[in-house]
Amino acid sequence: MKYTAKLPDDSVNISRENPLKSVFKLSIALAVIAFAAYFVMGFVINAAVSSVTPEQEAKLEKLLSFNVNISETNSSYLVAVTQKLAKCADLPYNIRIRIMEDKEPNAFAVPGGWIYITRGILDKMESENELAFIIGHELGHFKNRDHLRALGYKLVFGMIGLMIGSDYGATASMTLNIGSSRHSQSAELEADAFGLEVMHCAYGTVTGATKLFEKMDKGGEWKYFMATHPGFKERVKKMKKKSIEEGYDASSKPIPLGKI
Repeated sequence: MKYTAKLPDDSVNISRENPLKSVFKLSIALAVIAFAAYFVMGFVINAAVSSVTPEQEAKLEKLLSFNVNISETNSSYLVAVTQKLAKCADLPYNIRIRIMEDKEPNAFAVPGGWIYITRGILDKMESENELAFIIGHELGHFKNRDHLRALGYKLVFGMIGLMIGSDYGATASMTLNIGSSRHSQSAELEADAFGLEVMHCAYGTVTGATKLFEKMDKGGEWKYFMATHPGFKERVKKMKKKSIEEGYDASSKPIPLGKI
């Protein structure tokens, strides 16, 4: 028999599997890897956070750069309210507060015992009760060390992004964002509960604690699925339930807001 040479089949290096199916499998694999890495690093972060001392936090605060417009003058009234609540919080920090000249309503805790509160959220307040709860909420983040965990998780995002690479970053990023959002929302709800606790300790009432959230509620709870904070409606509901369960007074007259 005479041998006749043939060219190789052009399809020898082409997968017979549907390309969409291959992409789907790869996306699932990346999602599993991202979730696994996220939760493993979560355990590492929690262990590291528990060992950080207030003194080390103070050094960390100096290393961090916060690009914010800080008010040159601070309110003695604001400081007094903060200290009143801090006594009930029993924290290993010297709690201090700064006003940010920012129109966006916001407040957050940073390493070293600092609370930043914007002019935007202060302008929405009508009573000292509303102010007391927001400060109490931020004290809750210090109590649970959420401010340090947030920094840790940002580091995790960066590391996982480098490991996975930009080609598949979209899938991994969405997966990690969902996990991070659920963790962050849980931390916010715990801080709400602590805010009620210290407010009741300092004032003997939680009157007006939910008022600010009720004013800021614009509906559309679905949009908070991947947000760092839960929807206002959910937060108000859980706060009211917590108040009833703990027997907190909510019938007192609100205290007028002082000069800030």
